Amino acid sequence: MLGTSINGGVVLRIVLAALVFAILLVLPLFGPQLESPQSLAEHRQALSVSTVESGNGSTRFESWGDRRNPSIILIHSFNGFLETWQPNIDALVKAGYHVVAYDLFGRGLSDRPLRPLTLKVFHEQISTLRTHLDIQTPMHLVGASFGAVIAADYALNHPEQVRSLVFSGPAGWPNTDDNTGKLIAMPYLADMLFFYAGKPLLQSTIDTYLLDDREATWTSAYWKVYYQYAGVARSALSTLRHSPVLDYRHGWKKLGKTEIPTLFIWGRQDSSFPLSHTKEAEKLIPQAKIVALDSAEHWVNIDQASEANAAMIEFINAQR
Repeated sequence: MLGTSINGGVVLRIVLAALVFAILLVLPLFGPQLESPQSLAEHRQALSVSTVESGNGSTRFESWGDRRNPSIILIHSFNGFLETWQPNIDALVKAGYHVVAYDLFGRGLSDRPLRPLTLKVFHEQISTLRTHLDIQTPMHLVGASFGAVIAADYALNHPEQVRSLVFSGPAGWPNTDDNTGKLIAMPYLADMLFFYAGKPLLQSTIDTYLLDDREATWTSAYWKVYYQYAGVARSALSTLRHSPVLDYRHGWKKLGKTEIPTLFIWGRQDSSFPLSHTKEAEKLIPQAKIVALDSAEHWVNIDQASEANAAMIEFINAQR
């Protein structure tokens, strides 16, 4: 009887373990259905933030300066949020521009759509803001990291709406030693990884974007607030899968065949998309001007805000 009881207990534990394992395997498939956008909407309402609606949800934005002035649209990075432009906004407004910054879908206080996050989805946010703010003249688009890819692609699709492009620490340049692309191509494995460990992974990358620890303190604090809402990791994976975050060379090549004035601002210590990519940038986009700043990581617009601001303003002023 004792042996039977022991065997029965072992079988029960095996069954329970198998059941738990099965649940853990299945949960990522139902992750989107388990999300509740209510807390995000409540947070926006409590803060009285400005939003604009489109087919894919609410976009949180802010604008500064006289709307009669030329407009600069600030597009943050893959893992960023509106506030990453704080060190740049005042300088741009004082230089005589109407400045607009917003949260990309899946980031900050903007909605996390359940559809694939393609470049077309991100284009929609710019078009919606342009209409909502009644911007009638061509815009200056300033993109950081993946925001540079969005800006470039929007310009290629709407050249009549864009006066110039500024790319700060641009993404879209493949690194030969980066296996991220192979990982996200694995359907179920990547889903499990981002479902269970997505936020820690994203947190670990944001810690590498800045050299200045003082700047890293406030950016990390914002990140922890905004990324407590559901859909962050899912949105990150969806963007990696459906947008050319890691390799936009086809787009850069097309941009090089246009006459759109273009400025690259690169941090010499950028570990995400290293300065060595400037060689290919010069080749693919011959009209581009490239500025490299010392003591600056991936978020060069924060690490060296004064120098980045000066470079942006000088370049954009020349296009007025």
